[in-house]
Amino acid sequence: MLSSLILYSFFIVVVAWIGGAIPIYFRKNSFVIHLFISFGAGVLLGASLLHMIPDAAEYIGSRLGLPILLGFLVLYIFEKFIMTHPCPSEGCEFHSVGISAFFGLSLHSLITGLALGAGIFVPKLGLIVFLAVVLHKLPASLSLSSLLIKEHYSNKSISLIILLFSLMVPIGAFVTFLLLRGTSQTVIGYLIAFSAGTFLHVAADDLIPEVHRHFAYRYVRLVAFLVGLVVIGIVKYLE
Repeated sequence: MLSSLILYSFFIVVVAWIGGAIPIYFRKNSFVIHLFISFGAGVLLGASLLHMIPDAAEYIGSRLGLPILLGFLVLYIFEKFIMTHPCPSEGCEFHSVGISAFFGLSLHSLITGLALGAGIFVPKLGLIVFLAVVLHKLPASLSLSSLLIKEHYSNKSISLIILLFSLMVPIGAFVTFLLLRGTSQTVIGYLIAFSAGTFLHVAADDLIPEVHRHFAYRYVRLVAFLVGLVVIGIVKYLE
C-alpha cells in the first residue's frame, strides 16, 4: 500500500506541475480545457457513486448517509464561505486573487488527499480515487497558475507556489495513511464515505456546471462527460 501511495503521489505532483506550466509556456486552448473538465466531471461522479459509496457500504452499511452529507457540506462551507476558490476554467469570473486562491485550493487539495489516503486501504478503490484526483488536479493547477499570471506574479514565484500546491494532496494522503494504519474497518468506511461526499461536491458544484455553461459545443462536452462515466462504469464491471 505504501509503495502504491508513493507512486500515486509522484504522478499527482507531476500532473500539478504540468497544469501549472501550460498557462506559462502555451496559449490556453479553451475547447480542450472544457472537454477535459467535462470528462473529469464524469469520472468524479462515477468514482463517488459507483465505487466509493458501495465500498463504504460494505464497511458501515446504512450508516453511510451522514458521513457522505458531512463530506459534501464541509467542502461546500470551506469553499463558499470560509476560503476562496477560483472557477476551474478560464471563462468565468474569479472569486478571489493571488495568495487567497492558493490557500483555498490548497485546503481543498488536503481534503482530497484524505480521500486518497483512505482509499488506498481498499485495493480495488485506490486506483479509482487516484484517477479522479488526477483529473481534478490538472484543471485546478491550471486555474491557479492562470490567476497568478493575471495578477502579474513572476514565473519564479508562480513555480514556487505551484510546487507548494502540488504537495498538498500527498501531504493529506500520507497523514491520513499513517493515522489509519491498524485502525478498524469501520473508521475506514466512514472516511471513504466522507471522501465520497467531497467528490460529489467537486463534481456537482465545480465541474458539472462547465458541461452546459457555454452553448457552443455543449453536446460535445456532454459526450465527454458521459465518456467519463462510462470509463468508470467499465472499470466497475471488470472488477
